[in-house]
Amino acid sequence: MYYCKELNSMAVLSLFEGELLGKVDKLFFDKKLKKLNELELIGEDGAKLTLPTKNIYRIGKNAITVKNNQAVSLKQENAENCPAPLNSKAYSINGEFLGIVEEVSINEKFFSNKVVLGNGTILNVENLASYGKNAIIFHDDEKKINIKNFMPNKTPKAFQTEEVKMVSTLPIEQTASKVVPIENVNSLAQNSDFLVGRICVKDIYNFNNEVLIKANTSITKKALKDITKFGKLRELMLFSK
Repeated sequence: MYYCKELNSMAVLSLFEGELLGKVDKLFFDKKLKKLNELELIGEDGAKLTLPTKNIYRIGKNAITVKNNQAVSLKQENAENCPAPLNSKAYSINGEFLGIVEEVSINEKFFSNKVVLGNGTILNVENLASYGKNAIIFHDDEKKINIKNFMPNKTPKAFQTEEVKMVSTLPIEQTASKVVPIENVNSLAQNSDFLVGRICVKDIYNFNNEVLIKANTSITKKALKDITKFGKLRELMLFSK
């Protein structure tokens, strides 16, 4: 049995190369908190690295070992994973505060089973309703609700218009040709370079509430690629100038 806090800050050692690859900085579970999927490392050079749990060879007293350095790769955003809910506030689905998450227990195959709160309360992962950026919610023992019924509409009403109007400080004659009909947004994903160099006027987030681009920031090719990947191109178009 392992615990999140004992994995945090552990060194990761490549056996074949005899090399320290970095230290564990964050842990990421699937969205149902059923399984620990990957560890985020801070490499010896400061780079963020990803170590999928399937690539772990052994977990020892002081270090995690992998067979070789191909077990890790540069960190990329993964919308399917969520950070470990340590220090999150735990509530029942009826709004009762249960405590602060102190630990999550994990078995040898990296499946989680218990959430331990700071007040000593132990909650079964099977009763999890949902968790996100700063809260974790559990069903009451006697009743479970299908949380999927609360899913919002995929397309916000703000974008259900015939035309996306660009906010721009340029003369009208220079921007009119860049007003894009909403039905053409999908095809625009392959030809959206005109956004590079524009200014985004609001924060845009991915599905984990992590910032893809900050307000009053110039749009770079990398930012454009990430925003397109997470399906936020339409939002970027609406809030760029």
